[in-house]
Amino acid sequence: MTGTVKRFVIALMVVLALVAAACSSSKKSSTTTTAASSNTTAASSNTTAGGSNTTAASGGGSSSGLNNAGGGSLADQANKAPLAGKTGSGLTRGITTDSITVGCVSEVQNFAGYEQGLRARIERANKDGGVNGRKINLLPCKDDSAGVQANLSAIQGLVNQNNAFAVFTLSQFVLSGSTDFLQSNEVPYYGWGFLPGFCGNRWGFGWNGCLAGNTVTAQQDPVRAIQGALADAIIKASGMDPTQVKLAVQADNSAAGKAGNPQYNTLYKARGAQVVYLENNFPANVAGADVTPYVQAMVAAKPNIVMISTPFADVGPIAAGLTAAGYTGVRYDYTNYIPGLLASAPQLAKALDGEYVNTQIVPAEQNTPFIQQINTDLQAIGQKPFVTLGGEIGYIEGEQFVEELQAVGQDLNTKTWDQKVNGGGFTAYKDLQGGPGPMQFPAGHDIAADCAAIVKISGTSYNVVTPFQCYSSLPVTS
Repeated sequence: MTGTVKRFVIALMVVLALVAAACSSSKKSSTTTTAASSNTTAASSNTTAGGSNTTAASGGGSSSGLNNAGGGSLADQANKAPLAGKTGSGLTRGITTDSITVGCVSEVQNFAGYEQGLRARIERANKDGGVNGRKINLLPCKDDSAGVQANLSAIQGLVNQNNAFAVFTLSQFVLSGSTDFLQSNEVPYYGWGFLPGFCGNRWGFGWNGCLAGNTVTAQQDPVRAIQGALADAIIKASGMDPTQVKLAVQADNSAAGKAGNPQYNTLYKARGAQVVYLENNFPANVAGADVTPYVQAMVAAKPNIVMISTPFADVGPIAAGLTAAGYTGVRYDYTNYIPGLLASAPQLAKALDGEYVNTQIVPAEQNTPFIQQINTDLQAIGQKPFVTLGGEIGYIEGEQFVEELQAVGQDLNTKTWDQKVNGGGFTAYKDLQGGPGPMQFPAGHDIAADCAAIVKISGTSYNVVTPFQCYSSLPVTS
């Protein structure tokens, strides 16, 4: 989801106070936005579109018939592709006979709950005796909200001063300076794979794979694919056959908008849909921009699905504008599944009423065994059982690391790590029930797990329309 996810991360700064307030209140008192169980089951009778491009299997389930990092010809191709980065030489930095030291860096205020989610998974492993007899020593997370240099300084300090074996991140600032340093020092690093450093590199692990699609070159990533979930999930939720879809995409006038629209255009047309409006002309970084001309242009194109592919702050006004203009079709975005947000922002909730949201994490409302385990593990470290966006991503990164340690075994160093994890035969998340989609490695360095859910906003609630499941990616051929 390259461009869209990048806009999501940047746009979260706009709602810093709302998210922080929602999540901090979950620590002090019981929240009104806890995960629902039986009242948010997925609709099934009207979500038949997508054919062979989708599967009912949620994360950890079968990838049979699909084509993504979980399996299929794309995974076969990616598993054979060369990886950039220094091969493991046998470094034992941060490793003792009974411990492994790791560090983390994040935009703390923008991703409330991240460190708690990461720590919850690690502490469960430690409580079980560690991994292969080693306890994981997670250092306190460093805040890189000041920008790229803050991220680089934090990462260098974790490796050079704290001897971290691995580094976990949730930040838009993990750019080439940081990833080049991590690769040259043979440091496994984790994060959101929309950034180039998580694609095609042996030491970079996107928690749901590489999301770059055709926004990176074939030289950077020899096996490229566009996530099918960007189209197939919402088409399924709409109940339409792909050939009935008339899509309008409104993106902002930014590098991210220019990068995202070609992916959407290529994917939807490959699925048999019409793209009747495709623009990236919405003013970027302009507070209070008039949405009227853009709404009118979209409505004039007569779409039945509208994708609002703009920063977070612009989605509400555009959604409200579409409603005011009489548009009654499907409208959706990628930025507004943030547990706790709607109850904290009633005006936004009103503007977004009826909005569909594509989310790459398993919605807490599904209450799957995976979500239940996160809640249990949060409680075990003294946290409220409230799964935030940052918290779930942190937990998933911790899960991936634990599984990789288990696969490597007792003889742990950067050489054995590289050989086992990147040598073929390792699949992350394959045994989880209702969790993230499985990823083979090294394929996960090149292509995405390609999984998502669709939730629909009703009042201050998120209702699951299309449950979290995996899709077939579209190979990039040019």
